[in-house]
Amino acid sequence: MLVTLPPHPTDATLSVTKAARLLGVHANTIRAWSDAGRLRYYRINPRGDRRYRLSDLQRFLAAAETGAPVGVPQVPPVTPGAFAGRRMIEPAGVAGFTPVPRPVARPRPDPLYPERHHLDLMVAATIARLTNTIEDVDEALQAVAMAVRDAYGHHMVVIWEARDDRFWPRAFAAAVVGTGRRPVDLPIHFGILGKAMDLAAGLTTGPAAGHDRTSHSPMPGLLRGDDPGEAAVSIVAGSRPELAVVIPGPTEPWGVLHVVGERPGSLDQQDLDVAQVVTDGLGAIIGVAHRADGVAHLLHRAEALQRVATDIDSRLDLDQILAGLVDHAMVLFEGDRAAVFMQQPEGHVVAEVVRGLSSGYIASVRDFPAASLPAEAVAARRPLFSVAYRDDPRGQGVRAAVVQEGFDTICTAPLLDGTVTLGLLNVYHDRPHHWSTDELDTMAALATHAGVAIRTAQDYARMVTWAAQLQSIQQLGARLNRLSSIAEIGRSIATELRQLIDYHNARVYRLVGDDLIPIAMLGQVGEYVDETPDQLRVALGEGITGWVALHRIAQNLGDAAADPRANTVPGTAEDLDESMLLAPMLIDDQVIGVLVLSKLGLHRFSDDDLRLLVIYASIAAQAMATADTTERLGLQTLQLEQQLRGQRELLLITESILTTLDARGVLESITDRIGGLLACDNISIEVIDPTTGLLTSLTARGVDAAAYLEPWEPGETGVATWVVEHNEPVHIPDERSDPRVNQFRDQVGGVDGSLVVVPLRGRGGATGVLTIERLGIANKFSTAEFELVQLFAAQVSIALQNAEVFQAVEIRARTDDLTGLFNHGTFQEWLGRSVRESEPFSLIMLDLDDFREVNNELGHQAGDALLRQIAGELVRAGRDSDLVFRYGGDEFTFLLPQTEAVGALHVAERARLAVKSGGGGVSASIGVATFPSDGTTATDILLAADRACFVAKRGGRDRIATAADGRAQAAELSLQAPTPVDSASLPAA
Repeated sequence: MLVTLPPHPTDATLSVTKAARLLGVHANTIRAWSDAGRLRYYRINPRGDRRYRLSDLQRFLAAAETGAPVGVPQVPPVTPGAFAGRRMIEPAGVAGFTPVPRPVARPRPDPLYPERHHLDLMVAATIARLTNTIEDVDEALQAVAMAVRDAYGHHMVVIWEARDDRFWPRAFAAAVVGTGRRPVDLPIHFGILGKAMDLAAGLTTGPAAGHDRTSHSPMPGLLRGDDPGEAAVSIVAGSRPELAVVIPGPTEPWGVLHVVGERPGSLDQQDLDVAQVVTDGLGAIIGVAHRADGVAHLLHRAEALQRVATDIDSRLDLDQILAGLVDHAMVLFEGDRAAVFMQQPEGHVVAEVVRGLSSGYIASVRDFPAASLPAEAVAARRPLFSVAYRDDPRGQGVRAAVVQEGFDTICTAPLLDGTVTLGLLNVYHDRPHHWSTDELDTMAALATHAGVAIRTAQDYARMVTWAAQLQSIQQLGARLNRLSSIAEIGRSIATELRQLIDYHNARVYRLVGDDLIPIAMLGQVGEYVDETPDQLRVALGEGITGWVALHRIAQNLGDAAADPRANTVPGTAEDLDESMLLAPMLIDDQVIGVLVLSKLGLHRFSDDDLRLLVIYASIAAQAMATADTTERLGLQTLQLEQQLRGQRELLLITESILTTLDARGVLESITDRIGGLLACDNISIEVIDPTTGLLTSLTARGVDAAAYLEPWEPGETGVATWVVEHNEPVHIPDERSDPRVNQFRDQVGGVDGSLVVVPLRGRGGATGVLTIERLGIANKFSTAEFELVQLFAAQVSIALQNAEVFQAVEIRARTDDLTGLFNHGTFQEWLGRSVRESEPFSLIMLDLDDFREVNNELGHQAGDALLRQIAGELVRAGRDSDLVFRYGGDEFTFLLPQTEAVGALHVAERARLAVKSGGGGVSASIGVATFPSDGTTATDILLAADRACFVAKRGGRDRIATAADGRAQAAELSLQAPTPVDSASLPAA
């Protein structure tokens, strides 16, 4: 009980801290004694600060030394060392303080024992109260840590939980509230905490000694391990001693109570005993919380199971039921992965719904081995689980897949409908998970509800299917009777059959003569979508389809590939697991066609499916017979209309193609039109250079036109090269996200924008690309714009092809068919152009000597071969800038741009030697003239060169003469313009 004293006593000179230092205890202990009425104090201000009179403290010390009662009951005697380490510190320099003599050798009672006993009772009461009223386990642990800290004035109290091979701090109380850094998680074998856990596991026995971490000198320690459940360690280390006691859990040690003393010697055997009591209380709190969690978990699981059962039972769609089953199972059992497998008629299991499992693992468990956990669970008709399934003998058949997948525990429950196994529900845990009996019972209840729901959904789906089939049969008859063409009837049959029979491929064959020709095909999966009518065409009696047509007997084949009548469609797998339904279409017992349905997998069709197909085939046959008559009546009209429409379309296309001759002009026009129709920032058209094989830009518009016009480097790749290589259009909404995009070299990190790149197609594949770019993030190309660009690319392709053909025709018109050199007409064009440009050039006129004898002696074919050989030698004799022409017959000319007389004579000499050394026994007479010195018009320069050539031939042949030589003998010559004799140039076949 507190005593009210004057607010300012004359000798109230000591604060709480100084009073604690005088008595050798913690300040919190002083406060506890004050609150309990054992030590007088005075409040000196409204805030509540306390002061202690020196006389009261001296009286308290004296009573403690002599055992006299000063408001404190007499302390019973205790053994020596019961208060070891708690020494009284004299307040040196304090006036009026008289030290009390202390016995040295004889034991004496601890004067503070009643206070200590009172504090122990307070802590015990706190733990008992928390045990009975626990609502939040973390709050309870924190309250215990604070109670121990406040009661005994420890520096720090921490409650650690041992979980996942680490210590996790669950509660923390420092000496001063609000100070100290909260501990972080530690390894399970860390320091004194690890020693305490080792003792609990029976790993350490006997005494142990701690070491001062500062001086490395041995210091006394305390180790106790009589009972693993009471294991405790106290090691004096550094400036503050530590104490650790294991906290028991329901089945194994839950954690450790860790106490750090305020100063050396502040922890003793009594603190260890109290800590043991506290840990027992903590164990009780944790046990109560664990049991409460268990009860709450059971209630929650029961409620959850009820909700799950209600949710599953209320659905009729099988896919929704299975998806809900897997999702609910993962939540109920805290699984990391889950799947439901459904039994198939052929014996396989198919993963209908999967969560968290790879496709590789699913493929590996398609056939559960006979000795496997799922097989055992099906046989036992109850859920089974296995921890470390990779090492379970029942999982050896799929061990490699389990190791690769990485899960540890599997629980599998059969989904049953009476004695029939519908499938399996599997739940997987990545870490070891020992399924309790309660969890297995819950799993069994969930599987039971699921089995009923699955069977109900299957029955409902079957009834819906039957109703749809009856309705579809009625609709089919009415629909087919309204159709007038065989093709429409075939497509309608393939479409309507989807409502009756599930299939992957439908084919409608019509018997024409002795051939069964497919008139309608509908493929649903990759194995069927690429089939062509030519691949599927069969003869009557050939293959399964031909056999059905010949014998008029419907067939249900569970394994079509194994049937000896089967013929494999070219380009498909021979051992494909495939089921087939076939029904003949009969009119008056005559076969007019066959209906064929296919599905991947074995035994995928039932006999009910076959009966439905036979009914369909009968209705289809009647509709086709009616349509035959209608088609024959309108065939001639249709043919006339088609001819008229075809001529009109041909006229429009021809007009476009005939006007597309100048490739660059057309490309410029198309580029402008695209820019006007589509908002874009860059447009580029590039084609493959036949010489280098690199893309070369023909035209570009936009903000980055200069960059688009830059040539491609050898080996450089980008989206344009990808489009050319794959001959496929590309729509890239985000340039940054596509690694194929080759950004300009000066733009680090790329740009924000979208691209459309489409191929320009030629006869042999892609010949170039059309690229359109739109910069920015929000304004991307739409699908409609993408399609529009493809249409323009088709126009560009046609224009380029037309230009290519035009260029080829033009080249043939300008070249000589025999030698491949430019012909006489082209020579005249170049000669006139060279004169008009008024730049110096030289002209060489070359006439073969005695070439007529070659034709006379060896024949014209040998002469033609010799002319081709000489033409090649003349080209090699000339320079890169020189132009070589076949002037006519056995005459050739050279145009040498920017070449004076001296240079022309060098070229003429190489040409003379080339002819002479080229074989065939002929030589050449050569005349050389230079513009403008030897003539200022095309006629003058040509006459000058021809006169020089005549002079060379007259002078003995196999020699060179200049225009000056010709002028010197001009008086003796009577010349006229040379007349070429070109061989006819025939168009290539």
